[in-house]
Amino acid sequence: MIIKLINKIVKNLFNPHKILLKIFDKLNYYLKLKQYKQEIFEKEQNIIFTSLGLDRKKGIKNLINIKKDLSTYLEIERSMSSEHEVLFSSLSLIKNEPKIDILEIGTYDGFNSILLSKLFPYSNIETIDLPDNDKKFKNFYNRKDKKNEFVFDRNKILSKKKNIKFRELNSLNLVKFKKNYDLIWIDGAHGYPVVCIDIINSLNILKDNGLILCDDVHINLNVKDSDHMYNSIASYETIKELKEQNLIDFKLAYKRINPEHNCIKNKRKYIAIVNKIYAK
Repeated sequence: MIIKLINKIVKNLFNPHKILLKIFDKLNYYLKLKQYKQEIFEKEQNIIFTSLGLDRKKGIKNLINIKKDLSTYLEIERSMSSEHEVLFSSLSLIKNEPKIDILEIGTYDGFNSILLSKLFPYSNIETIDLPDNDKKFKNFYNRKDKKNEFVFDRNKILSKKKNIKFRELNSLNLVKFKKNYDLIWIDGAHGYPVVCIDIINSLNILKDNGLILCDDVHINLNVKDSDHMYNSIASYETIKELKEQNLIDFKLAYKRINPEHNCIKNKRKYIAIVNKIYAK
């Protein structure tokens, strides 16, 4: 840790302009944070949910109850919440089908799979993630030095629900899938080319009245802040192009509306709610 800190300090000393940029970014952040009016975004988010036929307030209330129930037997801390959980909760209140088929691309720690199983208790949930011996799996999310512990904890959580089926699978293999799904959650790699392929593959296995939700959609991201895994404009450019070809329609909801995560426009994230217009 100390060596890394020293290397970082030395690196910054040889790039004084970067120090100034970081200072400017911090000052800009605190200014925007002070100016941020959460109630405005709260109202706008409610309108977005309503346009989708969803009641966000009821969704939040339902989510709070579900999470209380989960906390009684889950050994996992999820302090940071996202509006995708509210979207799932709100959707569960209007889904009348006794059974729906759900696909999750990007299992991570298993919490979202468990949440889906509680919100949609009669659903069949398939969740996929990279094999744990894959280099990308090891290196992303700082798992390299604690991979075995991470995998053990994830598998333990997933084993708690019988309607969850976990598969170690690179999402590019979805091109071979024949099964169709009512709801697909895309939360794998967010950059080119993977997320573009995930979206196309998901469209091909989505039921005609189904929905795709894409996490961490950027629409104003600076190129210097882009990467292949975490932050990219790839999702937005892909769905925008598909909409221009009249293949899909989509709406964007804020991923988070708290000031700490939503006050900087260029770093603001969204969740895309996608439905296809064409029929197979």
